[in-house]
Amino acid sequence: MTVPAPARRIALWIWLLPAFASAQGTPPPPGPDTGYYQDSTTGTYTEEVPDLLDGTLSAGGDLEEIDRPRGGRFRFPSGLQNWLQRKERWREEYGFSIGGSYQVLGQRYSDSLVDEENSVGQKFTLNLGLELANRGQPNSLEFDMAIEDRRPLETELPPLQAGIAAGSIVPTAATWGEFDLGITQAYLRQDLADNRFQWTVGKVFAPNYINAYPFFDDNRQFLSQTFSTSPTIASPLRGFGAVAAAYPYGYDNLYFLGGVYTARSDDTGFTADDFFSENERFYHIQVGRSALAGSGTPIQARGPMDTDNLSIDFWYRNSLEDGSPRAYGMAFNWNMLINGNLMPFLRGGWSNGWFVDRNLTAGVGWRPCVEYSDLFGIGVGWARPDNEFLDSQTTAEVFYRYHVTPQFAITPNAQVIFDPSLNPAEDSLWTMGLRFRIAF
Repeated sequence: MTVPAPARRIALWIWLLPAFASAQGTPPPPGPDTGYYQDSTTGTYTEEVPDLLDGTLSAGGDLEEIDRPRGGRFRFPSGLQNWLQRKERWREEYGFSIGGSYQVLGQRYSDSLVDEENSVGQKFTLNLGLELANRGQPNSLEFDMAIEDRRPLETELPPLQAGIAAGSIVPTAATWGEFDLGITQAYLRQDLADNRFQWTVGKVFAPNYINAYPFFDDNRQFLSQTFSTSPTIASPLRGFGAVAAAYPYGYDNLYFLGGVYTARSDDTGFTADDFFSENERFYHIQVGRSALAGSGTPIQARGPMDTDNLSIDFWYRNSLEDGSPRAYGMAFNWNMLINGNLMPFLRGGWSNGWFVDRNLTAGVGWRPCVEYSDLFGIGVGWARPDNEFLDSQTTAEVFYRYHVTPQFAITPNAQVIFDPSLNPAEDSLWTMGLRFRIAF
């Protein structure tokens, strides 16, 4: 894949920055293969193993993930220790959180219906959080906001549209689309009753709450939508919504989660008026058993951080003014953490009135025993289009996320799509990708 010159320069700059800043850090000490990791705020190393899982695509969840300790032996320090320490002081003294990321993804397709065999996209994200009341307490009232910009980088199409144009019925890079700089999330959230009831309301990214699981984040993990929110769900994206979760007393692992959202998504626009004035909404309820019941894990992170989960979602979407029929269906998820670093998953869904009416997905994520921040993933997924004239397609994906520094990761990725539904002339479609991500 030929990467445009600006992307090469950006990647080179990101690569060299940690080396120039390496004097600020201390090399990790020698030790056994149980490993060390670097604390992102102090720059020190410890033998304690950090959390296995990443955060979410929500503003609050992304802030928590960016500041989580990570690292591996024989890597560069990030060079951002002073900035990370300053952020921690702001959080403790004022209840104010800030963080963000810049990412570049390049994909090359073995064939394309529109002769666009290369696509490069970029993402900029700035997350802000503020504790409005009860600061430092379990029942604090918090406001989170995400400001984002996404666009192609010297190619005609961003990866999201380019993958579909190549012939896949689901995007080969689920959220790597295009929109101008603007507010994509802005919501309130709170935990109540000893963390057994949680709520959020405002402009949200609905897939954070619908059929979410630990590997749904295409900023850090799998890229294909086959492995994020089930392609059988007619989920809205960014728009006004309200979500609540409850963990009943006496049933420590049981939970209920439900939400209602406007079906009129708008990446950076105002959608509250549509929610209250238009009868075009999406509803869902999830019932499951969770390793996080009553733990105080924020509502937007329950799915992505749930190490042991068995759940089922039921959903319904009204018919739309553009002629789209009402749609409804169900989806399930199972994932389990084994030996602290291995997580298999099995997911599937059924729908009526949506463009994919059946899917089944299985895979595994693995953290190497030393490089705890690294992540290897492999999965296989099958999807059947609602249109009987289109073939069912099977997607296999493999990736390895390598942390050069605690804040900078490189992820090579490969996908092969057998019998691509939108490109019946091809028996298979290959997609090779490379993702760069720096968090600050």
